[in-house]
Amino acid sequence: MGTLFCLNCHAALVPYPGTLRRMPAGLADMRIAYIFQSPLREAVHQLKYRRVRRVAGPLGALMAEHVIAQPVAVDAVLAIPLHSKRLAERGFNQAEALAREIATLLDLPLIDTGLARVRATEQQAHLDARARAENMRDAFAWRGTAPPRRLLLVDDVLTTGATMGACAIVLRDAGAQAVHGLALARSRPDLA
Repeated sequence: MGTLFCLNCHAALVPYPGTLRRMPAGLADMRIAYIFQSPLREAVHQLKYRRVRRVAGPLGALMAEHVIAQPVAVDAVLAIPLHSKRLAERGFNQAEALAREIATLLDLPLIDTGLARVRATEQQAHLDARARAENMRDAFAWRGTAPPRRLLLVDDVLTTGATMGACAIVLRDAGAQAVHGLALARSRPDLA
């Protein structure tokens, strides 16, 4: 796990309780490791906004531990892609950095080509649920030969699931039989 979190901070990580009430379209299931709150929120912000790439290793390891504890049969790992403009601004894709660590720890191939964000979208963080879904419409495409049958699709933070669902639909249309979502965190649990 590295030295990202001291023992007290690691103990403060809160596992995400249960599952989603509404599964994003196209996903076989959606796994969320933790609630998005301190100290995890600060670590994600270090990775995503301050470009501290070394944070990806320990965060990806936390996600891999979650999958190991609740196994899922998948053939490969891939990340939610960034549009080329956002990738140029940020310098790297934080979801891909997490997915790379997960693939390594689970001894699975990482697919880093094929799924593409073909339309620049507004940042989801500033939009409500309806606007998020509309923002993702036709934003992704699959380019290349058919993807593996069973995929683990990785993102850092899940809010409504609009991005994850839009990618899953594209992957299913391209030939994947099952797309399993995995997010490091979500800010609020769905409580029945």
